[in-house]
Amino acid sequence: MKNDLFFSVVIPTYNRGEMILNTLETVFNQSYRQFEIIVVDDCSTDNTEAILKSFVEKGVIRYIRLARNSERSVARNTGMQNAKGDFVTLLDSDDFMYPDCLKDAAEFAGNHPEFKVFQNKYELVNQKRELVYAYPFPSLDNQYKALCSGNFMACVGGFLHREVYQKIQFDANPALIGSEDYEIWFRVLAKYKVGRVDKVNHGVLQHDNRSVGSHTFEILLRNKDYIVNVIRRHSSVKEKFEKYIPRFEASILIYAAILANQSKMYSKARQLLLLAVKAEFSVLFTKRFLRVLQIALFKMNK
Repeated sequence: MKNDLFFSVVIPTYNRGEMILNTLETVFNQSYRQFEIIVVDDCSTDNTEAILKSFVEKGVIRYIRLARNSERSVARNTGMQNAKGDFVTLLDSDDFMYPDCLKDAAEFAGNHPEFKVFQNKYELVNQKRELVYAYPFPSLDNQYKALCSGNFMACVGGFLHREVYQKIQFDANPALIGSEDYEIWFRVLAKYKVGRVDKVNHGVLQHDNRSVGSHTFEILLRNKDYIVNVIRRHSSVKEKFEKYIPRFEASILIYAAILANQSKMYSKARQLLLLAVKAEFSVLFTKRFLRVLQIALFKMNK
């Protein structure tokens, strides 16, 4: 294993004082010790700063407080701009690293220097860190088609080499809030081949206040159009992803239908599913589409 690689763990946070200590504990407990922790506080109004004060004084974390609330893109960019690591990895302040996460990442990076971008797998867990859902991960044989089929990269579990994170930043446009961690991967994967540590090394905590839970399908559809424009506007992204735009649009429409079902807007869900089929007919035969359609049909509403 290459044991001289240094990692920067960037943790954006906003009003997660009651959760962030559990997240930090999982980083402190890493079996691989070559890392720094950068917590970027997006102008929290709770007791986050007070909770972290002792860790800052001991020098075990670097703490940056933004002057005003600017959402996660700015916080993540700030963390990357201040990072010293050979690789940056992003960790939300309510999620967990498993003990060998950085060790496995160092081993992978040392054995595969050709990958400037890679990820490990992650899973959804409850407060007891018990498995709630095992996320499926697509083959990386065609990373462009895979990304347009769904955001398998997310943010948790991703590792970006210094060459990448110093050059490519999150889009901080407020119009993209909620999908900024999807959009960036189109620009990254257009230029870099992604690798994977084939092991679950992160837990995503399920709770009622997760920001993804606040997405409405209207916001999601607006963000879809924004990302399509990104694909068509950037020549390198267009070259790799344009032919998969119908698949991307269908995937987003199905996810929007899921959100509509969750809001008991079943007729709207059926409309969105019809649009998904019109965007790319082949989604009609996928398990995901049929599962969402079944809910929309049998819950019914007019």
